[in-house]
Amino acid sequence: MYALKNCIIHTATETLDQHSVVVKGDTIAGIVPVNELDASINTVDLKGLHLAPAFIDIQIYGGNGSLFNSKPTPETIAQTYQAIRRAGTTLFQITLSTTPLATMLEAITAAKQYQANEGKGLAGIHLEGPFFSFPKRGAHVAAYVRKPTVEEIQTLIEATQGIATYMTIAPEEFTDETLAMLHKSPIVLSAGHSSATYQQATRAFEGGIKRVTHLFNAMSAFQSRDPGLVGATFDAPDVMASIIPDGIHVDFTSVRIAKKIMGERLFIITDAVTEDVSGDYKFVLAGNHYTDTKGILSGSALTMMQGVANCCTQVGIPLDESLRMAATYPAQALQLAHVTGRLEEGYWANMVLFDNDFQVHGIIEAGFLEWFFEV
Repeated sequence: MYALKNCIIHTATETLDQHSVVVKGDTIAGIVPVNELDASINTVDLKGLHLAPAFIDIQIYGGNGSLFNSKPTPETIAQTYQAIRRAGTTLFQITLSTTPLATMLEAITAAKQYQANEGKGLAGIHLEGPFFSFPKRGAHVAAYVRKPTVEEIQTLIEATQGIATYMTIAPEEFTDETLAMLHKSPIVLSAGHSSATYQQATRAFEGGIKRVTHLFNAMSAFQSRDPGLVGATFDAPDVMASIIPDGIHVDFTSVRIAKKIMGERLFIITDAVTEDVSGDYKFVLAGNHYTDTKGILSGSALTMMQGVANCCTQVGIPLDESLRMAATYPAQALQLAHVTGRLEEGYWANMVLFDNDFQVHGIIEAGFLEWFFEV
């Protein structure tokens, strides 16, 4: 047991000064005023740093030069984890872009193996595709975009048993039968890469889809005579959406407008890739983003900490709310809000330490503090 003191604590419900977070094992034992702290408890002086729930990235494709599509292995997942934790993320969904079924099954097996070997940080797998609207496929390989079939859906449902799975689909590409199969499974569905009309999207939301993948990008836009998937998302009070606040995929003004409309339903993802040209998906770093080998925008270089910073400094969202967009709301989207995403007694002791310049100094994961550099 130890206590973290001399810090600005962002619990997800309030900001506290002159308080300490008490950690026991891998959970938070409580948050108490400093003057009420048991004198026998060891303390760690954070020297004025901010302390907040560690970040959760629902959509990231690889790290440290290893892309999951090119190398769908436990080693790629480990490389991704090592890359993102230095920016304050301790929980993530490894994401697979549109690909043949055989590769999907290989990736699902790799995620299961990673968890079975007690690999850290993996919340589950995000299957982004392959059941997309062809015109809204974005950077996904055209040859792999396909219509869902009963046989393939059943294969995926069976393969994903035992691993938390999140799937981005274009709901208008499904029959009632194939969509019902997914709804009856444990797979969490998100609408994206979709040409859905407002009516089609609203019907999908009413049918049970409650997530939207990277708002504005690769979806039917809000227009005067067809509000599209964007308009349906704005209009659905129980639907959450991720957004990429890098100023490249989405203009910061668009983030501000979406936030004003959606409030707590909008959360940050990085959609980050890594430099890798070894497979069907080829990404080359171009300053603050990635392109394919033809120079077309293809992926983000964002970190969750930079996403928080951008929401604060570029969009004008208060710090506490920006932090909730990176931890509290993603936890809700992953159905983990009862154990993570806030600093509260009984919650996982996963935290990020950062300064006023949004520089991450360290993380606490399962109760263990690791400094990247001290104050």
